[in-house]
Amino acid sequence: PRFQIRIQCRLLSKFTSCRALMTESTTETTWDTLLEGKAKVLHQPGEAFYNPAQVQNRDLSIAVLREYIELRGREAAAKAASGKAPSTDNADSGIRVLEGLSATGLRAVRYALEVPGIKEVVANDFSEAAVDSIRRNAAHNGVESIVKPSLGDASMVMYAHRGKEKASGPQFQVVDLDPYGSAAPFLDAAVQAVDEGGLLCVTCTDLAVLCGNNTEACHAKYGSVSLRGKHCHESALRIVLANIESHANRYKRHVVPLLCVHMDFYVRLFVRVYTSALQVKKSASKKSLVFQCTGCGSFAFQPLGKVVERGASVKYLPGTGPPVGDTCEHCGYKHQMGGPMWTEPMMDAAFVAGVRERLSGTPEALASHKRIFGLVSALSSELQDCPLFMELSTMAHAMSVQSPSNLAFDSAVRHAGYRVSHSHTCPTAIKTDAP
Repeated sequence: PRFQIRIQCRLLSKFTSCRALMTESTTETTWDTLLEGKAKVLHQPGEAFYNPAQVQNRDLSIAVLREYIELRGREAAAKAASGKAPSTDNADSGIRVLEGLSATGLRAVRYALEVPGIKEVVANDFSEAAVDSIRRNAAHNGVESIVKPSLGDASMVMYAHRGKEKASGPQFQVVDLDPYGSAAPFLDAAVQAVDEGGLLCVTCTDLAVLCGNNTEACHAKYGSVSLRGKHCHESALRIVLANIESHANRYKRHVVPLLCVHMDFYVRLFVRVYTSALQVKKSASKKSLVFQCTGCGSFAFQPLGKVVERGASVKYLPGTGPPVGDTCEHCGYKHQMGGPMWTEPMMDAAFVAGVRERLSGTPEALASHKRIFGLVSALSSELQDCPLFMELSTMAHAMSVQSPSNLAFDSAVRHAGYRVSHSHTCPTAIKTDAP
């Protein structure tokens, strides 16, 4: 009988009635079981996008969310101790998370299982097959009371949760965007859907665009011109940060970076979003154009604005420049101009220290624990007031000398009274405040 049914289906494949000839007893779906963290996901190839290389991204996100929820608790306790009115969203009641592009639902399930203090995770996707996968995996892991599947365009879901109009839903304390490619199309909605002081998590995988291979595409997507160079991955982080800040400024909001890293083929940023018209006025002073020499690779920054304080008077003025001449003072070559990009610190030192301490004492080791711990440790040692960096071999080549060891160069810079550090984006990077 099964053979006959298959023959009939093949003969009648042009007709929709073919499905009616097939019964549940003749179709058995086989699932691949994906194990990651505490989650067990049932996955069928082609049903929804799954990238095993992003396990470090998900592990880092879990560590950051744990620390962020603890931070919210401390802030709520401090506010209560000071006698200020508590916020309408009590930290003890749990937070609401939106994963805008959930695919299999793996990240949402892991958040529900591994991050204490989460009340709800809205796992959204535009694909019906992906939403079926989210629903199935939430039930399979016993977190269907926390993980809520949502079918819709991510931007429209976020626009519907701006919390401003009566018809809008409440904002989310955490919005997580991990698209395949650029997150730029979703940022306008995202900065509005995040609650006051909420956490916005953004991934961008289009590093070819952000690292100077397609400057016109970078300007179209992010409003900045990208430049090639050893520092291109840090530049990518700063371009995305400047773009998020620009979107937030349109709604009298601004961002405060907590932790921003480059990993493998993507950048991952964690920023808090606040509302303050006063802080928005300072936004231009946080971004700069960069002039980069086409010969030796040296660079100089031109801030878009500056804040001048004289007593009780505060003025917000345009930046003055340019910071370079017609040609490079070191090698005589011309400059390329890029940006604007974020030139303020890309992390909160206390928050990164908290994440590092949490990772060092995590009882259940994450799959990529060693790499995440090393990445956060490297980030915590970077000089945050020295944007971008030079590369030692590049400087030696420009001067036609043999490149010294990193240790010898670091010792010489410190002995001269300057600070120096490396970058998590490049092992041979030199960040310093030396001229």
